[in-house]
Amino acid sequence: MKLKRLTLENFRSKPALTLALAERLTLLMGENGSGKTTLLDAVAIGLGEVLTYLPSVSGITFKKQGDIHQQLNQLAPYTRITLETKQGLMWDRLKRRDNSKKTASQIPQGLGVKALKQHLDKEVIERWVNGEPFTLPVFAYYGVSRALLDLPQSRKGFPKSHERFEALTDALTANTRFKSAFVWFYNKENEEHRLQKQQKSFDVTLPELDAVRRAIVALFPDLSEPHIELNPLRFVVRQGDEWLDLAQLSDGYQTLLGLVIDLSARTALANPHLNNPLESEAVVMIDEVDLHLHPEWQRRVLGDLLYTFPNAQFIVTTHSPFIVEALNNHLKKWQVKNLPMTDPEIEALMPLSSSDVAAYAVFPGQASSLIDSESGLLDDQLLQHFNAINLLYDKMRDIEWEQRQG
Repeated sequence: MKLKRLTLENFRSKPALTLALAERLTLLMGENGSGKTTLLDAVAIGLGEVLTYLPSVSGITFKKQGDIHQQLNQLAPYTRITLETKQGLMWDRLKRRDNSKKTASQIPQGLGVKALKQHLDKEVIERWVNGEPFTLPVFAYYGVSRALLDLPQSRKGFPKSHERFEALTDALTANTRFKSAFVWFYNKENEEHRLQKQQKSFDVTLPELDAVRRAIVALFPDLSEPHIELNPLRFVVRQGDEWLDLAQLSDGYQTLLGLVIDLSARTALANPHLNNPLESEAVVMIDEVDLHLHPEWQRRVLGDLLYTFPNAQFIVTTHSPFIVEALNNHLKKWQVKNLPMTDPEIEALMPLSSSDVAAYAVFPGQASSLIDSESGLLDDQLLQHFNAINLLYDKMRDIEWEQRQG
């Protein structure tokens, strides 16, 4: 289940907005307060209806206050979020200002969620009840608090088994989380150890656990052999000749590694029947994808995520010009991919078609596309701020030069 379009009516600072979402990556840029996170929250609320209908999990919905657009100290009669998938499935979620007849008369007819429920009944729930194969859609929302990893201190209260629908537990809450992925990894390692003992071979591994290991190594080539150790309980990786606790790593490592472990564990838990669970269809939202990342990592984080999760649809926000220029490199690689080249750095770049990418400059009341129709590249509006900084420096340098010449 991938999304094609997001439509907002009277949601927070957005009286009306329709946003086309790209197949692989939608990039949202804008100043603080422009509403980038609002758009991610809207997608999460729209997808929350999916989780609310599925067994054993619950989704998020509108807040009690603050979600209905206000103008001149007057709340709009309603707010509505509409989602459309690539397959043409559409539904909306509505919140009224109040339950009066007058307010009801001011609300345009909507779609509701009937079509969504029918789709979920047919493709997921009935198949699950009948013991038939099915693919579970994966959703995940990572907010700026993801840097604060929820690391368990003991094994007390750990569940002994897992159900597939657990892959969507707290999937759309942007708060910090890591504990559920940690517990799943711990239990799967124990299951793997039992199989190795039964078959008397350390070569026996669990495919879903291997998927998480591959994801970690793909994004962190300098890390290897991720596993959980006891006394004290900790998630450990090897870096060169050192064994490091996850909590010992830098903020940049923790922020991205926690995301990768959580997302890969969700795909493996949701669809363990796939040869490569990392290929699960997923909608992934990341607020400030550059959070705590060194510029060198910012250059490659998007390409690494897209490569590691090849069927995931990413919707991300950023302030970073490094992210934008790196994305332009991926787009340019698509344009020259058939030309002869010998530069290993260029060859290593993942090509991205402009048809698979959308980028928007977000403002309080609107969003405008940053993709230039002729070049197929991003018009980097962030660079003007850097040019202004450089211009100020040049002016001071000219004053200094003139003073010395005088």
